[in-house]
Amino acid sequence: MDQSQQLKSMPAISEYRTLRFLFVFLLYVAQGAPVGIFFFALPAWLAANGASALEVGGFLSATGLPWTLKFINGFIMDRFTFLPMGRRRAWLIGAQAVMVVSLIAFAFVAPGPKDIAALSAFAFIIMAATTYQDVAVDGMAVDLVPDEERARANGLMFGGQSIGIAAGTAFTGFAIASAGFGAAMLGNAAFVAVILLMLIIFRERPGERLLPWTPGEASETSERLQVAAWWPLLTSVWKAMFTRDSLLHVVAQFCVGALYGLYAGAMPLIATNVAGWSDADFSGLSGAGNFIAGILGIVVFGVLSDVLGTRTSTILSFLATAVFAGAYLFARPYWHLGISVQAAVIVYLALTVWSQVGSAASAMKICSLKAAATQFTLFMALSNLGITVSSATLGLLDAIGGYQAMLVAIIATSLVGAGAMYLFNERRMQQRVLAEAGLA
Repeated sequence: MDQSQQLKSMPAISEYRTLRFLFVFLLYVAQGAPVGIFFFALPAWLAANGASALEVGGFLSATGLPWTLKFINGFIMDRFTFLPMGRRRAWLIGAQAVMVVSLIAFAFVAPGPKDIAALSAFAFIIMAATTYQDVAVDGMAVDLVPDEERARANGLMFGGQSIGIAAGTAFTGFAIASAGFGAAMLGNAAFVAVILLMLIIFRERPGERLLPWTPGEASETSERLQVAAWWPLLTSVWKAMFTRDSLLHVVAQFCVGALYGLYAGAMPLIATNVAGWSDADFSGLSGAGNFIAGILGIVVFGVLSDVLGTRTSTILSFLATAVFAGAYLFARPYWHLGISVQAAVIVYLALTVWSQVGSAASAMKICSLKAAATQFTLFMALSNLGITVSSATLGLLDAIGGYQAMLVAIIATSLVGAGAMYLFNERRMQQRVLAEAGLA
């Protein structure tokens, strides 16, 4: 069998459960690695080389800007695609290719710590490609992963992302120190290139093209789900989002993000100001906590959401967060102990991944199949909005009652999220989605 025949006989992602799980895991690891590079490793490198807070802040602003515009990606992907290669795969290949080429260029340009404009430009370009990859893989998961697999898939997705962030941060920091900036970026580019190769040799559905110039045709399912004009896409998203159950899910997603924002503000303050931790020590603990949370997402929380159901699992994650925050509030006399900080970081990050896995899997089940990338991205964007809003309240909470008020806010937010998910009717929304797609 020659090489072309071997590629033609390669299985499609839609056909095999293990292949679907492998894809979503590796794509989320590949997505997490650049996040670790640009949100954690390079800011630390800049700070260690004398960059001012203003310079580091400007770099992080350029890094974060594409993520605030991510909802636009979903509209573009749901409206435009190359169906003979599948609904999402052409976008994934394009995004990964931009990431690889940009990382290689970044390695050869090798800006120094004072070249903030160049660093920021590369950060923006690579993060923009990463957000397109993020939205495309989410859309692919909604398209190809059956309901009964979505909890496990989300465990792999968020677990993979946490592992990718930890790996990208650790590898980049080590490689810059030991081999130089260029070698660090080339190493990251090689990893992303391996994932790109995987995307090239596997189809979404049987009979599709591997590349634009190879044989194949669009599947009947892809053609039926594709929206051919802007107005039907907009009306589909509008109808899907503004229902009672969708709005309840919006509240829950907002609470998932708000809890992370409250933690991200409160825990470093407690660790440094009460327990006396240094920034470097706390960053190291956060990296370890993210890695542990990622492993738990893969081996525990995905399975748990599968066994209990995504709605029930999400409710329990909210309640567990409220209980833990309450226990930590009453443990105030012991906050100065190192073990107290370690336990709080690891447990809270694990609870965060649990709530993300359950709520995201539930969101997938209720996304319109015709506008999956757009609607799922909107749910995730609302979670990001929760991070922003809750972070903005930290000053007020500190004025009201200090760190204790922040923990009370975590408890209250957890209970609101649990209440929204309790009132949410997941089955009714699933039936509506299937009926809209002509599958019920």
